[in-house]
Amino acid sequence: MRILVTGKGGKAGSWRIRGEQLGEAIGAEVFPRAEMAEIRSADLVVVVKRTPAELIQKIRASGRRWVLDLVDGWPQPDGNAWPEKVARAWLHQRLDDLRPSAVVFPTTRMLEDSDWTGHHLVLPHHAWPKYQPQPVAEKVTRVGYEGAEAYLGRWRRELERECSARGWEFVVNGDLASCQIGVALRDVAGYPAAAWKANTKLANLQALGLPALISPEQGYREFGSEAQVELVCPEHLPAALDCLADFHVRQRLSGIAQAAAPRLEQIAHDYRRWLCAVANS
Repeated sequence: MRILVTGKGGKAGSWRIRGEQLGEAIGAEVFPRAEMAEIRSADLVVVVKRTPAELIQKIRASGRRWVLDLVDGWPQPDGNAWPEKVARAWLHQRLDDLRPSAVVFPTTRMLEDSDWTGHHLVLPHHAWPKYQPQPVAEKVTRVGYEGAEAYLGRWRRELERECSARGWEFVVNGDLASCQIGVALRDVAGYPAAAWKANTKLANLQALGLPALISPEQGYREFGSEAQVELVCPEHLPAALDCLADFHVRQRLSGIAQAAAPRLEQIAHDYRRWLCAVANS
């Protein structure tokens, strides 16, 4: 079966992971903003995240069945502040307007919120392939965060202060493999980030075997493990860091994190099998 993976493309991590890397792993052809000839040569089309109007028009004109991957697909940054009622209304309208043959959701909560009754799959993010398990260092020297700096918000100041007080370094978009504790915190108050956001940051930390400080997000809970500490407010940060400073605690949590890491090979296997079922339905 010939699968085409397309979308707006770009440099966003969600496209590179869910479009380029996962597309290659399932043996698909990957073309951002695919042209009609590429669409017609496919048995099934997968559109990742963004849905340019001209692309959707071509897919509809081709008569091909198509799958919408909704990973991080709400309008950002404005949608990050939406309350639940507004977010769910947007999601229902989006699916009504696009009318895909099947939908991929990043979390079970988003599936439930959508009221979608057709073909569907909840698909976790895998880690960047460059991240491999690291030896557990005896002492903590670095705590790391990878991602858009703006989303750290108030957490950055608190993390810098608490790390400095312990003689540690807090690094943003540095070398995560050199860190002993990872951060997957997001200072965003709206419903989509809490309920629909993909587990990307956590997956990277799991692949490295790092215990993680996380926000209370559905994606982290759904694809996480005991190797993460959920923080609701900065007041809980000092106790969490003190706990994770212990070598034996981090050693135990490292193995748990690695065991919970979503594997690209398994995700790709399950995804392709599901796509074949959609194409043949």
